[in-house]
Amino acid sequence: MKKMIRKMACLMLALILVMSLTACSADPNCGKYICKTVSVGEITVDASNAYVNGASLELKKAGACDVVLDGTTYLGSWKSTDSTLTISLQETDSVGTIAGNKITIDLFGVGMTMTFEK
Repeated sequence: MKKMIRKMACLMLALILVMSLTACSADPNCGKYICKTVSVGEITVDASNAYVNGASLELKKAGACDVVLDGTTYLGSWKSTDSTLTISLQETDSVGTIAGNKITIDLFGVGMTMTFEK
């Protein structure tokens, strides 16, 4: 009887692990994106000049996301419709575009457009 319970527990754990790995794979937008450039008006600079400690965003399953700006992590949510991406951070919605492996967005609506690539 103990062997049967162990086998069932192992099978359940394996099933949970497989499901967690495939949960976001159905959405091609999921994944980690690294900020490449930052633009203000007509001026565009390499992201490493604007964010010395880096900038990235990770779109996770179930609409969760993490945004890291210069070493500070912001937890939020995301949704996409066609090529429009909305990221909600600290009660602020930021709308941008997503196309393939590239996201262009003005986070927090400060007039600074960031380009992220997977």
